This record gives sequence, structure tokens and C-alpha cells, in this order.
Amino acid sequence: MKTFRCSCGNRTFFENTHCVSCGAPLGFDPARLDLRPLKRLSGGLLEAPDGHLYRPCRNTTEYGVCNWLVDAGSDQAYCDSCDLTRTIPALDHDNNLALWGLLEEAKRRLVYTLLVLGLPVVSRRVDPDGGLGFDFLEDRGRNPAVMEEHVLTGHAHGVITLNVKEADHLARETERHRLGETYRTPLGHLRHESGHYYFERMVYGTSRLAEFRALFGNEQADYGAALERHYAAPPKPTGYAYISAYAMAHPLEDWAECWAHYLHMMDTLETAAAFHLLDGAPSLGDFDHAVTQWLNLGIALNALNRSLGMLDPYPFVLTRPVVEKLRFLHQLVHPS
Repeated sequence: MKTFRCSCGNRTFFENTHCVSCGAPLGFDPARLDLRPLKRLSGGLLEAPDGHLYRPCRNTTEYGVCNWLVDAGSDQAYCDSCDLTRTIPALDHDNNLALWGLLEEAKRRLVYTLLVLGLPVVSRRVDPDGGLGFDFLEDRGRNPAVMEEHVLTGHAHGVITLNVKEADHLARETERHRLGETYRTPLGHLRHESGHYYFERMVYGTSRLAEFRALFGNEQADYGAALERHYAAPPKPTGYAYISAYAMAHPLEDWAECWAHYLHMMDTLETAAAFHLLDGAPSLGDFDHAVTQWLNLGIALNALNRSLGMLDPYPFVLTRPVVEKLRFLHQLVHPS
């Protein structure tokens, strides 16, 4: 994630809604991938310094949970990120408004990275069969009034489902410890599940499927049985050829875990470059250079956290087989 500049020269950040220096309203334009300083006009319009006109996303005006913009000439009510959301929890229950806002924030970071990488992001409103959608749901464990007994994070036919409790830090950490995981975040969930979506569009049914199977295994292996075996067994250490223990459950989970880590790597390298933390200029298109930079940065990030007595932010090891899996992903994203 790069940083941005207000017209007053102050550095601004992706989630900002106002410049803390001059007070100017800020909004993110996904077409330009830019956080823009704005001037309020009559009729709810917003004007950028170059004269371009916008409207705030409906989730901005109604709930204050979005800082993305809608082009003034568009008939969309929601920004390109919020337009992907199909279902939200009951906002009058408990602290669902705040939790939903955190999930939308994570989703905007996911969408930003997908757009930076040039990947297609189309809502199911536009393409009901092949578009991408998100359902943010709660189950009876949080709200006895809902129908869903249990809501599991997952992907099916282009729809990514996430349990609202994943935005609750205590609930999420409790689950992380129960499952013996080293990392669990809403952004990680969304990046992982987006991997299943893009597998269906970039690998399945293409000439790259044989190469996928050579690296990850046969995706036709019984998925349900594989997950049953994974969750029935005690937590186990990560195998040498895998990025995480969960990646060992099934070839499709191996792919999705690697996809999530590829997005982690690309987004964090862009952030590091914005703060001049890389040894040399960033080169996200040069895979070997990017991996070298990422390994050095990951070591530094973990060392910095340990200096503060905190957990490692990147508790993973990129072995040679994992790097080759990430290379395969990179070649799909950057076919040239």
C-alpha cells in the first residue's frame, strides 16, 4: 500500500477521511488508485483539485464506514468496493456496525491490491454468474435471532462468506489459539478466499492446470474428506513444501494460502517502498528480486516486533518449494 499526499503537502494514508494538517476531506478514487483531497460542493458533490466531480459512497453518508468515491456521472450508489457486498449483519445488534466497518476496511485493502495487480474485479450486480460477491454474516452464537446456526468462512461460486466475529479481536484470537494457528486476520481470510475465486478464473480449465497439479497436487481429491481429516487431527507443524499447516489439508487450500501470501508480499513491499525501507527500488514485476526484498523485510519486521515484546507479524518460512509455488502465481498475474 503506497501513501498519498494532500494538496497541502501532508502525507495521507489509505483509510484517512480528512487531512490532519489542513482538514480537507479525502476520498479514494479506485480508477486512479489515488486518495484525493476534495472540496465540498452543493448537492453533496465533491470536487478534486483537477475539477473532477465525485459523490461519496452510500456507506459513507449512511454509516460512515467507507472513504471511497463514486464518479459523479455514475448511477452507482455504492463505491466499487462496497458494491461487491451482498449481505451485511443486523447493524442494530451488539457492535455489528463497528465490526462490519472493520470487514469493509479489510475488503478495501484486498480490492486495492487486486486492482494494483491488474486483476479483474467485477461485482455480481454487473455479472451475476461470474462476478465477485461478499456476504458478511453472523450466526446464533452471536445473535440468537438469525437463521444461521453456524457461519463458516469460505468461498462458493464467486461468493466469499465471512463470519462477522472474525472482526472481533478477542473472538478471533480465541479461535486462532484453539486451532493452533500462527496468523489469523480478516484481511488474511479475504485474501485467502479470493484465491479460490481466481483459481476458477485463472487456472481451472486452462492449459496451466497440469502445471498447477505438478506443484500443488490434484485438486480433484475429495475436498470434504480432506478438511475432515485436517480438523480431526491435533495441530501439526508445517511441512517443508507448504507455507502453513492449513495448506497441507488439500491442494486447493495450498493454492489459496499461497495466493494470500503473494498478496501479502506485494502489498507490504509497496508499503515498505513508500517509507524507503527497501534495499534498492521496489521491483514487483521482477519475482526473484521481490522475493529477496521480501525475505529481508520479513526478517526485519519480525525482529522489530520482538524488540517490542510482540508476536512476529510474519511467522512463516518461504522454503524453496513454496517460492516455486509463488513463482507460478506471479507468472499467472504477470504473464508477460
